[in-house]
Amino acid sequence: MAKIKKIIAFEILDSSGFPTLFGRLICDNGIEVEASVSSNSFSNKFCAYHLKDNDEKRFLGKGVLQAVYYINNLIAPKLYGVELKKHEAIERWLIKADGTKNKQILGANTTLLISYLLAKAAAKDLSLPLYVYLNQLYTQVINEKILIKRLPTPVFNLISGGKHSENAIDFQEFEIIPSSRFSFSQSLQMAVEFFHTLKTIIVSKGAIPSLGMEGGFTPLLSSNLDALELLKETASQIRFNLGLDLFFGIDVSASYFYKNNRFVIKDRPKPQTKEEFFSFLRMIIKNYPLLLLEDPASFDDFEYWQYLSSNLPQEIYLVADEITSGNKERLIQIINKKGASAVVVKPSEIGTILETMEFIALAKKNNLTPIISHLSSETNDTILADLAVAVQADLVKFGAPSRGERVAKYNRLWEIEREINENK
Repeated sequence: MAKIKKIIAFEILDSSGFPTLFGRLICDNGIEVEASVSSNSFSNKFCAYHLKDNDEKRFLGKGVLQAVYYINNLIAPKLYGVELKKHEAIERWLIKADGTKNKQILGANTTLLISYLLAKAAAKDLSLPLYVYLNQLYTQVINEKILIKRLPTPVFNLISGGKHSENAIDFQEFEIIPSSRFSFSQSLQMAVEFFHTLKTIIVSKGAIPSLGMEGGFTPLLSSNLDALELLKETASQIRFNLGLDLFFGIDVSASYFYKNNRFVIKDRPKPQTKEEFFSFLRMIIKNYPLLLLEDPASFDDFEYWQYLSSNLPQEIYLVADEITSGNKERLIQIINKKGASAVVVKPSEIGTILETMEFIALAKKNNLTPIISHLSSETNDTILADLAVAVQADLVKFGAPSRGERVAKYNRLWEIEREINENK
C-alpha cells in the first residue's frame, strides 16, 4: 500500500469568515488528496477543544497558525514513509499523543484534519469510494459489519432563529423532513421546491428573505409559532401531504433562552416553568406534524430530559445535541437516564474518525439513532456525506439546500445515490 510522502496544512476561511484548517496529503505513488475541517464556533466545555491562536492582532484571535505549525512541523515529519494501511494505528497514536479527554493539547481541528486526509488517501489508493472505505474501517474498528443499503434521510433547516440569526424568534431551527419512503434525490427535490416557495411567501408578506448561518431564512417574526405557520402555509401551497409526505423538525436549543429555571420565549407573556414549557411543546405536537425535537431542555438538566423522554410521544425523535456534544461520558449519562431516542454526531466535536465511529457504535448499541451533522461554521469538504452512508445513519443534518458549503454535502449524497444505483 502507498506510503505518506508529504503532509502540509494551512489556513483557509470557513463559512463564517474565520480561519480553519485545510490540508494536503501526497503519497509516494503520486496520489494526492485534500481535506478541510469545520470550525467549532459555538463550543462548550463538553466537546473537543479546537486549537485557536488567541492572538487578537490576527483575525480577532481566531487564527489557527499554531495548529498549522503542529501539523507541518511536529506531526507530519513523524508520518513520512508510514503506510496508509496503518490508518487506525496513526489515529490511535494521535489520540495518545494528545493525552487529554477533549484534545486540549493538539486540538480536535488538528487531529481531525489528519484523520480526514488519511481516510481519503487510503480510499483513493485502494480505488474505493470513500464511503466504502469508511464502511470497511467501521468494521475494522467496531468489529461489526454494516451493509450499505440506503442513503440517510436529510433534515433541512429552512427557518433559522436563536443564536444562528438576528431575528426575534427563540428556537434555533425549523426544519422539514421528507418521508423515508422517498429516495434521496426525491427528498432533495422536495426540499428545493419547498425552499423557493417559502422564499416567495416570505417576500409576499413584506419580509426580507435573508439567510442565516446554515442557509435557512431569517425573516423577522414575532413568535416561534409564526415560523411553523410559514412552513405549514408553504406545504399547503405546493400540496405536500403533511404527516405523510413531509414532517417538521425543531432544534429548540433551549439553553439559549433558559434563564433562572424558566424558559423565556416570545410566544408566552411570562417566563415558563418546566411544566408550562412542556405544555407548550405538547401543543406544538398536537397542531403540527412534528417528527424531530432537538435540545428541548437545558444541556445540564438530565432530569428534565428524562421527564420529556417519558412523556413525549414515542414516535417523535427526542434528539440530544448540546447535552452530549460528542462527549462519550455525556452520552453514557443520557443513555443511563433513558433521556433521548437520537443523538447528533459531529466529528468536529470529537476529533478523529475512529472516536466518531466508537461514539456512533455506542449510540446504536443503546438504541439511539445517530444523526450525522455539520456545524454552523463549515467548509466545502464533503466527507460527512460519505461517513453518513458508511455507518448507515438514518438522518443527516447539513442545513438548507442553499449556500455552497451546505449544498456540496447534498450534492455528494446525490452522487453516491447515482453510484449505488448504477452498481445494483
